[in-house]
Amino acid sequence: MFGRSRSKSVRSTGRERPAFERLDLADLHFADEMPEGRSVDLPGRGSAFVRMASGPAGAPTVLLVHGLFATADLNWSTAIPELATRFNVIAPDLRGHGRGLPTRRFSGAECADDLAAIVRALEAGRVIVVGYSLGGLVAQVFARRHPELLAGLVLCATASRFRIPTEKGLVRFVMKAARRAPERVRRAAMITAMKPRSADCERGRWLMNQVRHHDTGALLDAVAELGGFDSGGWLGETDRPSAVIVMTQDTTVSAEAQHDLARALRRCSVHEVEGDHFVCVKRPSEFNAVLVDACAGVFAQVS
Repeated sequence: MFGRSRSKSVRSTGRERPAFERLDLADLHFADEMPEGRSVDLPGRGSAFVRMASGPAGAPTVLLVHGLFATADLNWSTAIPELATRFNVIAPDLRGHGRGLPTRRFSGAECADDLAAIVRALEAGRVIVVGYSLGGLVAQVFARRHPELLAGLVLCATASRFRIPTEKGLVRFVMKAARRAPERVRRAAMITAMKPRSADCERGRWLMNQVRHHDTGALLDAVAELGGFDSGGWLGETDRPSAVIVMTQDTTVSAEAQHDLARALRRCSVHEVEGDHFVCVKRPSEFNAVLVDACAGVFAQVS
């Protein structure tokens, strides 16, 4: 999720466009304190790092899946306490990201299976899966591979098909060159690219410490996975209630692509938030209010 973005409002054209303005830490908001974090043992898979918050007695559970380059803390720190007023909350780090499971190769299917193993280990029952950006891809795969664990879907700033030309032209060349580069070179490039402006402070050092835990090879795999993903042929098979939260000024995943995702789902409500791809940390109050409403609306339809 975190990288570079342009906050300038643009009219959606249906084509994702590269963005070049670096994020400014002064525009980003994170919680001052994090909820409980623990390692959950997943037999045959390893130990997953999970943030957890308990809701009211008998509350349903939401499973939060963060975006590319992010972690549970970076993506969801302000959302977790808001959601915990009505839900139990589980928010793991994806494999290859932050303190997530180590991996030889990032795979949406492996991540979905990790999530299923976490849900089973915590005896959470059927969950509402909330996916942001790359996390939306993983949430869709979870819905297909583990329908018995799915109560509903909430998909944010994501799509059924991402227009990333990873097999074409300059992008393909850059991806191949990055894979051939030594890990130390890739890591230095990642740190340089992801470091926001105004980051020379305690909060900035905390953010960059989150980033330094990433596996750069896994991030490249994740970008390639996004480029080849297309759930349009099977997403409509999901019969669980769903919601799509559209970022109206998104230049990373266009608003049109987000609306296309909603049209592919059978039982879907659409919610709009004024802002770009990073609205969850730029305008968390507005985003979190919509997120809680979307989750509540999905749960109301759960049979």
